[in-house]
Amino acid sequence: MNVLEQNKAIVRRAIEEGWNPANLAVIDELYAADFIFHQESGDAMRGLGSFKTWITTIHSAFPDIRYQIEAMYAEGDKVATRYTVRGTHQGDFRGLPATGRSFDLTGHLIHRVVDGKKTEGWGIWDTLGLMIRLGVIPPVRLGGGGPPPPDTAANIAATRRLFEALSSRDPEVLPTAIDELMIPEFVTHGDALFPLVYGRDALRQAIPRFKAAFPDVTATIQQIFAEGHKVMAHVRVNGTHEGEWMGVPATHRSMTWTASSIIRFNSAGKMAERWVIEDELGMMQQLGRVPRFQGQAG
Repeated sequence: MNVLEQNKAIVRRAIEEGWNPANLAVIDELYAADFIFHQESGDAMRGLGSFKTWITTIHSAFPDIRYQIEAMYAEGDKVATRYTVRGTHQGDFRGLPATGRSFDLTGHLIHRVVDGKKTEGWGIWDTLGLMIRLGVIPPVRLGGGGPPPPDTAANIAATRRLFEALSSRDPEVLPTAIDELMIPEFVTHGDALFPLVYGRDALRQAIPRFKAAFPDVTATIQQIFAEGHKVMAHVRVNGTHEGEWMGVPATHRSMTWTASSIIRFNSAGKMAERWVIEDELGMMQQLGRVPRFQGQAG
């Protein structure tokens, strides 16, 4: 384990074995005697005794308090930690009697670690959120309160337009729909045949080959619904194999297969990401590239 990972392990142990159970013996082991802790107010607690008093005070107010580390980053002698803290207000806290209310907040820490000991720390947690959760002050919001809720009806309509464009015989309809519906950085997460496609342009470039192979292709949505920023669509695809596909020259066979897509829209209502699976095994079997298997349905 290198020094950076060792420093992370010291900080992690201090939080999980020291802070969470208020184990002062662990604090004594991992902190320097002249430890300095800079609080969110800008004030500093100087000396390990002051910091241990703070740990005890916090646990008296919130006996079930637990810090959960979400991420850690290290460089040189410093370790940054992003954490979630949860607890229930069961004792006096800064003059506020117990309310019995619970909270779930976030916080950030930076620690300096020298020779296996924490020597200095900077910490800030969502104290405004804490006061709101404890009912001391009413909720406060700035600006518009975040992005607007997703327009699921519009997102479903956009998805329908995409599959209608796939079914069009006009060679300009599908590329136009892709340009208008998707962000330039659109990402497709596929399956075994096309595992990952980055960018709207890369998707557009694949269209002529597919349309040449199945010029009369149609995509019929069988199921579609939305939750949040994602639209789920299950589609039946039909087409006649009139050009090379999967290494197979035109067979002039009428083919049918299914596909399922989950499409994520951004807050501006543009398609940003898609996860898609098609019945490509079924396509290959219909093309005669692989045999059907014993017990296979259909």
